[in-house]
Order: sequence, then structure tokens, then C-alpha cells
Amino acid sequence: MVSSKSFTNTLIVLCLLLLFQAIIPDSFPKIGFFLKYVTIIMTVILLMMHNKMLNVTNDLEKNQNQELKSINPKETASDSYNSLTSLVLDTIQKINPNSKSAIFIADPQKNCFFLQKGSDSEFSENISTENISIRKLIFEKKKLHQKEQPDLWGEIFLGNNWRGSECAIFNPINLYDNTVGFILTRFDHFNDATEDEMNLYGPLAQFVSMSLDTLESLDKHRIGEDTKSFILDILSNSDFKSDSQKIFNQFKYLIRTFFKYDRMTMSLKKESENRRKYDKGVVSIIKLCDGEKDEFNEGSDFPTNSSLHGLPIVTGSSFMTNDWKQSYQNLFRFKSSESSEYQFKSVVGVPIIIEDESRGSIILESKEKSTHSDLNLDDLSLIGQVMGTALHWRYEYEKIHNNATHDGLSGLLNHQTFKERFNDEIQRAARFQQKMAVMMFDLDKFKKVNDTLGHQYGDYVIQTVAKIMIDNVRAVDVVARYGGEEFAIILINTTAEMSNIVAQRIVDNIADYKFSFEGVDTRLSISGGMAEYPTHSDNIRQLIEIADQEMYATKQRGGNGITIHDKEIKTND
Repeated sequence: MVSSKSFTNTLIVLCLLLLFQAIIPDSFPKIGFFLKYVTIIMTVILLMMHNKMLNVTNDLEKNQNQELKSINPKETASDSYNSLTSLVLDTIQKINPNSKSAIFIADPQKNCFFLQKGSDSEFSENISTENISIRKLIFEKKKLHQKEQPDLWGEIFLGNNWRGSECAIFNPINLYDNTVGFILTRFDHFNDATEDEMNLYGPLAQFVSMSLDTLESLDKHRIGEDTKSFILDILSNSDFKSDSQKIFNQFKYLIRTFFKYDRMTMSLKKESENRRKYDKGVVSIIKLCDGEKDEFNEGSDFPTNSSLHGLPIVTGSSFMTNDWKQSYQNLFRFKSSESSEYQFKSVVGVPIIIEDESRGSIILESKEKSTHSDLNLDDLSLIGQVMGTALHWRYEYEKIHNNATHDGLSGLLNHQTFKERFNDEIQRAARFQQKMAVMMFDLDKFKKVNDTLGHQYGDYVIQTVAKIMIDNVRAVDVVARYGGEEFAIILINTTAEMSNIVAQRIVDNIADYKFSFEGVDTRLSISGGMAEYPTHSDNIRQLIEIADQEMYATKQRGGNGITIHDKEIKTND
């Protein structure tokens, strides 16, 4: 064992020898030769002591790291899972503010589903797995009505004074095709549990199922604990409300930490106009690159089928080669028109797996012979799979959030989200001392369309009017379907007087539009009213009421126009 004290003493002796060697006269050659010999020996001893101290330090650091590795992954896995389940419950609350939700997970030893996340003051802490009625509700996804099964209701929920109108729904959480739990959502009135909203809860349960599956896969994989910990850190810190590019960047730093390369490229199949459906994979697009830059950077697209970077997407499998031009002579790196000056030789590529389908690739390129092993390839393959899961979570959250905040027919913001957005805009306007115009619109004689032409025609009209409104406002403005045939618009940072041009254009475009559906043509008009923040009020409810009153004043004059509060704006018939 070498101590720092002994090392210091040896170093002092060596320094003294060097000093004596420097000052001894040339007339004493034998003494000088002896001192040189001793100096060489002392130098060798000092180097050996230094090396020994480095080894001891490395061993201590290694032991400390091993202790951290044995603790961190479990803590990080728990954090990751908790953040994801919290996101699920928050999303359900966002979909329907009148609901209460909890997550139950099975405990086989106790033959019960225990309350894992949720309020224990509103939900029972455990529910028997042997209860046939509960199992039936889970598997058949039927509503549980309080008045129909009051005893079962009392077993699940705590509290008294039930009105009889309450209902609840179950959505199963699965792992390896086995039901391991469920999300339970309760509503105070059965009318609150609409079919559209209930259809959103199934994907949220799948969201939890996927998180369990991913964490289970990481636990069973032979990757190092440090890699596993890093992956779980990324998952637990992922913000699925933000842009998906953040997920690419997080995994970039993960791969950069554990792999050597001259360039890394992440690509995905290019999406079609429908964001949740992909084309046939003819074209892929580069989402991120790290390392050396060339003509193919973020945003560049390339043919999937004839390119090296599309190979994992096409085959759905990983590959590794020390000379890709020799191994894949029939493939271009990206395109046939690319420069031939690139000197990358060894390549490692893995697919990005989303919903059990290869939809992207991670490619590591090096100019020298690769030192990657089969174990490295397995690690990178797992990263591609986990990254695909993270992206899928992001897409599912986006879809669920969009369905929760937008009207299903028109695609505009729904009533609840409009009020929330209105509140945000008022706070922003107050902070920057800006004005806003608030408009309420209602289609004239729309009931006649539904009664004479049918509800499908009415749906077509709603969708068309929504598009006209979106096309005539800025991206920063707010457009919502307030209810039925009524619409609401907020024009940001502008006055009512200035907004009249936009409002009038909307009125005129609708009046001039030739509605035609299934061979039936018709004409429609719309009436609007407008209020100004903060001139007419700084209160949301009052601004809507004022704009609504002016809209009805327009209708009383025959419709097809817009009225600003305190000022009548007439239109040409």
C-alpha cells in the first residue's frame, strides 16, 4: 500500500539528489557517477509508486461507481414510471375536469388490485382480483353505474351521499398479453362520460402498459447498469408535451456517451399529411445528425429502399460492417447523386421501432475500422427500441391531447380549451398592455339546414365554416367551436376597429361560398358580434356576453353582418 506521505518523502529525496548532482565539482567524478546511478533508481521507484497510487485511486472510484450503479437504476426506474403515470392521470383530468382517476396494479400474492396512484380518500386501497363483476367490467370495458350496482360501487369508492347518477369506467393495463391492472375513472354524472372521451382512455391505459413493458425489457437486457440508468434518466425526464426533437437530442447525448463515431444520423420515415399515418416508406428524412457535417443534414430527405441509411428501416434489423461499400455494393449512402468524397468505412446501423414497426434508423459512421462488438450492437439496438417507444409516447400524447382540446368535428379548439386559452391571453395582454378583439359568430338559420338537408350536410357546413375562419386569421389568433353552430374568435394584440376588416371578410366569404354536398347546393350567412379587451371589460365572462349580445343584435337586423359593441357596422346585402 502506497501512501501519499511515502510518495512525498521519496520525491523530496530525489530532488535533493538532483541538487547535489548539480553542485558537485567535476573533480569528484566517482561521486558524480554514483549520484547519477542512485538518481535513476530513485526515479524508477518514484514512477512505480505513482502508478500504484493511480491504480488504488481508480479502484476506489470504480467501487464508488459500482455502489452508485447498484442504487440509481431502481430509483430512476421508479421516477420514470411515476412521471409517466402522473402524466396519464393529468391527461385524463385535462380531457374531462369533472372526472377522478386512479391506477390499480395487481398483487398476485394478496389476490388484489392495489391503489398505486390516485387519491386514497376517494378510492378503495385494494380491490379483489377474484371479484367476477370487476373482472367483467375490466375485460368488457362497460360502464359501472352506481344505481345499478350500489354494493359493488361502495366496495370500490369511499364516501356517502351518492346521488345515483354516478358512473365509472375501467381500462385494462396489460403486460405480455396479461392484464396486470387498470385505470379507473369516475364521473359524478353518467352524461359526463361521453363516448368520444371514453375512446381516449384506452390509449392512455396502453401508455402505462408500454411504460411497464419498456422498463421490464431494460431490466432483463444484458446492458450495463450505467447505460440502463442513463436510458431511464432520459425516460423519466422526457417532456412529452414538448417537441419530439427534444427526444432526439436526449438520445443523441446518450449515444455520444457510450459509443465512438465520426458521425451519427437519426432518420425517420417521412410522414404523410395525416400526422399519425406514414406513407409506404419511399422517402425518409434526417431528424438529427451529430459529428461531421456534409450535404445531408437535418431536414434532408433520401430514398429509403436504395440507401444504406434506409437499410434498418427496410429490413427491421441491425447491421455492422467494417467496409460498407464492399458489404453493400448495391446501396448508396443516401442518394445516387451524392458526392463520393466521404471516407466513412465502418458503419453500425439499428432500426427505430415504433409500435412494433421499423420506422427509422440510427446510423454510426467511422472513418477507421470499427471497434464495436456484438454487445455494442445489442446495446444500440435496445436504444433504438426504447427511443421508438419514447417517440410513440410523444405521438400518442399529442393525439390524446389534441382530441381532448379540440372539437372532433371542426378541428377547432373546444369550448373548455377556448376558455383556458382566453384566460392565458388575457393575462398576457394585461402584462404587455395590449388590446384584443373578441368575436362571437352564429350561423343564420342553421336549424333549417339540419331539418331539411340532414345532419351530415350540417356537419359538412360546420367543417367548411371552420376552415373559412382559420384561413382568414393569423396563426397566433384563437378560433374555437363554442357550441353547436356557434364559433368564437380572439384576435391577439389588435383593436375591435382594426379587427372589423377580418370579421367582415369572414362574413362575406361565408355569404359568397357555394356550399355543395352530395349534389345538393345551398347558401348560408353568419352573424357576429364583437367586444374589445379591456375597453369594454377585462372579465372573460362579460366579454363573451357582450360579444354574444351584439351577435344577437345582428341577427335581429336580418343577420349576415357584424356588430361591434357601441358601434353598429352595416354590411352590403
